[in-house]
Amino acid sequence: MKMIVTGGNRGLGKAMVDQFNAFSFDTLSVSRETGYDIAIAKSIKGIVDLSLKYDIFVNNAFDGPPQEEWANFGQTKLLLALYDAWKREGKTGWIFNIGSIASESIVTPEPRFETYRVSKAALDHASLQCSRAFKENTVKFRTVLIKPDRLDTPLSRSRENWTGNGINCRDICEFMSWCLELDPNVNIDQITISCNLDCKE
Repeated sequence: MKMIVTGGNRGLGKAMVDQFNAFSFDTLSVSRETGYDIAIAKSIKGIVDLSLKYDIFVNNAFDGPPQEEWANFGQTKLLLALYDAWKREGKTGWIFNIGSIASESIVTPEPRFETYRVSKAALDHASLQCSRAFKENTVKFRTVLIKPDRLDTPLSRSRENWTGNGINCRDICEFMSWCLELDPNVNIDQITISCNLDCKE
């Protein structure tokens, strides 16, 4: 099976690229460095066209808080475009959307970074609609929403609020591998992966 990953140049995306190469998946990273940017409509079309050659699409890259003029719910817009194209082509396969546990809590709109939750909540809803389409036999491909807590990545470890604990990216890759082994009539609509951020071993 062939996989394409957005934002595969660092963090969770890079872990996916590395891990699935080890399992002999043909993996391509899509990022600003390769000329694709989910914040640009023209790039979304290019990514969607490219996705039709792949069996597994990981919608991982995040384009930033929606109040920034360079960010505009890119992950959700990409998913909606993918859904239309994959449905039109009668594709089978998988779309994995990387959301966030942050979408589950409502906070005041300050500091401005908290609008991250708004974008991730939009992705939640769109992803679950796609999952419902598989359940109702409208499409042949399966859509899974993965909502992790803080990840253990170099970026997370560099922040002042890093407590020394986060989710190992390898565990998310293992979950994806498990999904790919499911019977063809079975889908996992969503999974929330949390951790004790202050636990000391």
